[in-house]
Amino acid sequence: MYGWNINYVIGNEVKAIRKAQNLTGINMAKKMNISQQHYSRLERGDVKWSVSTLIEVCFILNISILHFIKILDSKKRITIDCNREYIHK
Repeated sequence: MYGWNINYVIGNEVKAIRKAQNLTGINMAKKMNISQQHYSRLERGDVKWSVSTLIEVCFILNISILHFIKILDSKKRITIDCNREYIHK
């Protein structure tokens, strides 16, 4: 079974919501007071999402953090990091 990278899953969903709200990565980076490059890495799943960063994005996009928990819960298997996996039963 394919293991989903948790950072990719979150980043991909954030990107889809951002685009649906007609915001750019530059807009988001400015609102979060981070570089556009770092924001882009978050959306690509190249860096780990912290809870505080995800909450900040939820406030900016006006969505509940539960949205992301439901998405992650719907995956049968997600990779947390290189050494551990969470397997949904």
